[in-house]
Amino acid sequence: MKKRPAKSDTTAQTLTRDDLPVWLIRVSRTFALTIRMLHDPLRTYASAAYLLCRVVDTIEDCESLSTESKCVYLRDFCGRISGTPGSGSAGAAFGDPATWEERLTLHESDILDLIRSFPVDIQDIIFRYVVEMAEGMVMFLEQQNERGILHFQSHEQLDQYCYYVAGTVGLMMNDMFAAISGTDKSADTGSAVELGLGLQLTNIVKDIQKDRLRNIHYCPPGENPHWPGQVSTPSEDDPNWEIFSLASAAISHLTGGKEYILGLESSLNQYKLFCATNYLMAWKTLEACLKDPLRTASIDGTKISRFCVYYTLLESHGCVASNQYLNWRADRLRNNCTALILAADPSFGNRSAAEA
Repeated sequence: MKKRPAKSDTTAQTLTRDDLPVWLIRVSRTFALTIRMLHDPLRTYASAAYLLCRVVDTIEDCESLSTESKCVYLRDFCGRISGTPGSGSAGAAFGDPATWEERLTLHESDILDLIRSFPVDIQDIIFRYVVEMAEGMVMFLEQQNERGILHFQSHEQLDQYCYYVAGTVGLMMNDMFAAISGTDKSADTGSAVELGLGLQLTNIVKDIQKDRLRNIHYCPPGENPHWPGQVSTPSEDDPNWEIFSLASAAISHLTGGKEYILGLESSLNQYKLFCATNYLMAWKTLEACLKDPLRTASIDGTKISRFCVYYTLLESHGCVASNQYLNWRADRLRNNCTALILAADPSFGNRSAAEA
């Protein structure tokens, strides 16, 4: 949990366009770095959109709120976006916010007002996908049982959840970039969704123990269609089974998401740089999780080092300059992650790390 906000940071202060970089640092780790790669106005649009998505995500993840309270808030949130009368007041979920994320929800109306100052086409893109995200979250919250437990039963169900919380973000960024650059990106929606799913599954692997403590079990039982090689999915009795199974799904979707970045024109390198950096960081995070699954399964989880973060910021420039390098680097990281899965336990099959 991040440090509790200082009492001096009152909600009476309106969140303005100039405050976006400060709030990004407060509620994100890597996005606050990669967003700087975008030029205005896309940087401002993406920053405000991210904070609005963060409000929704904070409500869904909050352990102190009941499922019913979360659903009411998210439905009212969608109503406030559309201007529906009687949709409740923004920020009502937290009377005494304990984290920066919770305090951000108290600025929901400021963020909405800021977005409504953007061009109409940008407003429509942001609000359309954020509403879809919130409605999808409500659908999955309602699938929890009376004790708040949710077990995903199939990889199709898991992919659907990842679409709502991250695939929508991929489509939103794709559409905003298309609107600003004047390019037709309609053919890239499939790979944009794949990229979003891969990034979200990496986050799920990284935070697996925190989700277990929330009674959320993302890993579906049974055979995994994403499992690498010709061997069977490992036994569910293995303590690291969930990590390896979810990681194999992340590998599959990140591989599909590579095509999205490869298809971005180098002449529009600000957006390609942004995508490539987040993409490489996902691969490296996944690799770190698989190298130390015991740590990944602990409450502290696994994070890449600050040095790795900044090195990736530099390395991503090579990916923008050369699709050949991006393709090689992504394949190398994919092979590393696949080898770590298959070499982790002899019961996972007879392929060695070298063979992978």
